[in-house]
Amino acid sequence: MRPRLWLPIFGFLLLAVGLQSTRAVADVIPAGAILNVRTLQTLYADSSSPGMRVRGIVDDPIVDAWGHVVIPRGAPATLEVTYVTRSSNMEGHDRISLRVVSIRGHNRVYSVATNEVLFKGPSEGKKAARKILGGAGIGALAGGIFGGGTGAAIGAAAGGTTGAIMTGSGKTHLMVPAETRMQFRLNSAVRL
Repeated sequence: MRPRLWLPIFGFLLLAVGLQSTRAVADVIPAGAILNVRTLQTLYADSSSPGMRVRGIVDDPIVDAWGHVVIPRGAPATLEVTYVTRSSNMEGHDRISLRVVSIRGHNRVYSVATNEVLFKGPSEGKKAARKILGGAGIGALAGGIFGGGTGAAIGAAAGGTTGAIMTGSGKTHLMVPAETRMQFRLNSAVRL
C-alpha cells in the first residue's frame, strides 16, 4: 500500500480509539455527586425494619463529570431502611435511617453506595412527665378535698397512674410520608 493511504487509515483508527476512551470516561457519575430522591410509599417507625426496601424516584437528573445527563429525572430508585428505633411510651425518639442502594437507567440497574438520611420523631419524655405529674396533681387535689392528707396521697398515686396510662394510649409513632424528598451523596463513583 502507498504511504499516503496509511496516514488516513491510521488517523481514523486513532480517532476511533480516542472517542471510545472519552466515552468510557464520560459515563461515570463521580463520587460526591448529589442524588435527590423522592419516596413513593409511606414509612412508619412501628412497622419498618432494617433491610426493608422502599421504592423511590430520582427527583433531579444526575450528570456525569462533564455535565451530561446520564440518569434522567423520574428514573426508579431503590432505598433501604438501615436503622429503626421505636421510642417507648415514656421516653426516647422514633428514628428511621435510609440509604439508596440502586438506581435504574439505560435499561440497567446500577448499584450505588450513598450516605444515610435520618428521620427523627418527637421525644415522648417531656410529654409523658407532664401527663403523669398533671394526673398526680389533680388526683392529690381531689383526694385532699375529699379525704384529707391520706386521701391526697391515695389521690396522687391514682392520678399518676391514670396519667401514665394516658401517656401509653396517646403515643403516635414517626411517619415518613410518600413524596418525601431526600438528598444523598454518592460515596463512590458509579460506572454506567
